[in-house]
Amino acid sequence: MSDRRGIVIGTAGHVDHGKTALVHALTGVETDRWLEERRRGLTIDLGFARLELDPEIETGIVDVPGHEDFLKNMLAGATGIDVLLLVVAADEGPMPQTREHLAIAELLDVRRGVVALTKRDRVDEEWLELAEETTRELLAEDPARASWDVVPVSALTGEGIEDLRRALCASVSGLGRHAEDDLFRLPVDRSFSIRGTGTVVTGTVWSGSVGVGDTLGVVPGGASARVRGLQVHEDPRRRVTAGRRCAVALVGVSSSAVARGSVLVDNPEWNQSERLGVRLRALGARDRPLEHGQRLRVYLGTREVMARLHTADRAPIAPGQGAWAVLALESPLLARARDRAILRFYSPVATIGGGRVAELDPPPDWAPRTAAWRSVLDGTPAEAVESTVALEGSLGLPVDTAPIRLGRRAATLERAATEADCRPIGGRWFASGATSEAMRAVERAVARLHEADRRAAGVSKEAVRSALAPACDGALAETALRQLLADGRLVEKGPRLALPGHTPRLTEAEQAARAELAATIAEAGLQPPLVAELGKQLRLARPVLDDLLRLLQEAGTTKAVTPEFHISVAALDDLEARVRELLVDGVPAAPTRFREVFALSRKYLIPLLEYLDREGVTRRTPEGRVLAGRR
Repeated sequence: MSDRRGIVIGTAGHVDHGKTALVHALTGVETDRWLEERRRGLTIDLGFARLELDPEIETGIVDVPGHEDFLKNMLAGATGIDVLLLVVAADEGPMPQTREHLAIAELLDVRRGVVALTKRDRVDEEWLELAEETTRELLAEDPARASWDVVPVSALTGEGIEDLRRALCASVSGLGRHAEDDLFRLPVDRSFSIRGTGTVVTGTVWSGSVGVGDTLGVVPGGASARVRGLQVHEDPRRRVTAGRRCAVALVGVSSSAVARGSVLVDNPEWNQSERLGVRLRALGARDRPLEHGQRLRVYLGTREVMARLHTADRAPIAPGQGAWAVLALESPLLARARDRAILRFYSPVATIGGGRVAELDPPPDWAPRTAAWRSVLDGTPAEAVESTVALEGSLGLPVDTAPIRLGRRAATLERAATEADCRPIGGRWFASGATSEAMRAVERAVARLHEADRRAAGVSKEAVRSALAPACDGALAETALRQLLADGRLVEKGPRLALPGHTPRLTEAEQAARAELAATIAEAGLQPPLVAELGKQLRLARPVLDDLLRLLQEAGTTKAVTPEFHISVAALDDLEARVRELLVDGVPAAPTRFREVFALSRKYLIPLLEYLDREGVTRRTPEGRVLAGRR
């Protein structure tokens, strides 16, 4: 792996202004790959070359088509560039496509650039001066571009090429290193097969790093592939980091399954979105506003999808204005918060603005969430975490997906979560007060359950969990339950929970029925009526009967030998004592012996013997039952 920083320069400019010839003069590489391109002298697809500028920086250059018909290819090539090389022909000056390409670079936040004033050999000094002046006026429309160098060059004679090289070197020298400890993502801009190698794809590594032997996922499609080999401008590498043009040889996937527009990723948390919450900016040069419901072309990475624009309150977005909006995509798209997308009219095709992703798959009622969106895009990492965690409330922000949802490295977000006083619970971040709020929610839920089931001494934990779902994360609910029990704000009654002081509420008739039920079971000894028979005998509805039986069990009056066979505790204690006396001599007893001693039918005897086995009183052997402590 190279220790040098990786930087990508992208060309832009009007068709026939000499981009490809200029790249050849700078690099010695013919970037027109197709015979048609060379025959027509018109770049129709992307070309790539190494550009040696600084020994500390590994620089690649992307030559993109300038013709309007191939602007989709140009947008694919603009993916991930750090510096713009704007090409303007001295004999023509800035053209409409020059402006559009500049606008696209601005929308993609490419803030560094150099202008090559090409075809210097075709004009005299006066015309050159006029072309340079016109170009500087264009740059001055954006203060961030006013300081860009404008270098007259001739690819034919070589005049000015070294000056251009020095200007490019100065432009890239101040750029920082791309983060390598991030999720890996590479939007694919070319895919093909090589005999003996298999599928090869190329693209700019947007984030993270990739190594030989790594397993990558392909989005869309869900295919999985292993990295057989890596190259950076034909140099083999064991690992390639962000900010570099890269060729990846893949095993286990066909080239057709990894076409342009696909994305290679290294983490299962990456998922496609069907809606993108964005901060949209409409270009001021257009005279048409953006309308709610309008169909647009969305370009993100190397992929183009169609979308419907949803604006707040259905209001139009005037040219030159910004607004929060949602893009309802007609095809799913892999995106990350803080990504930048280009928007073009569906017809006629023209660039109309850009959007920066603030939320993936926002809900239909998204308008109140825009304050958090602003923190994600403009705030510090701590502010982004704090606002998003607050937005998620009792559901929490999953730690594993946070780097995608917030568009920042995991290490950065871990520090930010600590700074924002967020608490990790069960793999999610919650606001510091989330546990207290969840505790109050649990208390309210238990109170409602007590009211709904007044005859119960308590409520099951599962009923409490169900009452809180789906509004509260399960791990947070468990934490709240444990804290409530520790604080004495909840009490355990066997397997059930109750608020302190809670007791079952029975009507007078139900109290009398409970007493009669207990007496009936006690009087029957070891042969009580089954539950269904008890209901008929005492004329009790099954829900009421089940509640009363549960109360008797919780009071220690009866036990359920089987769900349909309830017996008094006193009778069971007497049974256990008599069985111990029967088996004290250590001689195994067959079921027939028990039947003779206790005069029980099989209907009652077998469940009782199995109960004694479960309770550890007896143990079953091939010869018969013995006391559990004997061999």
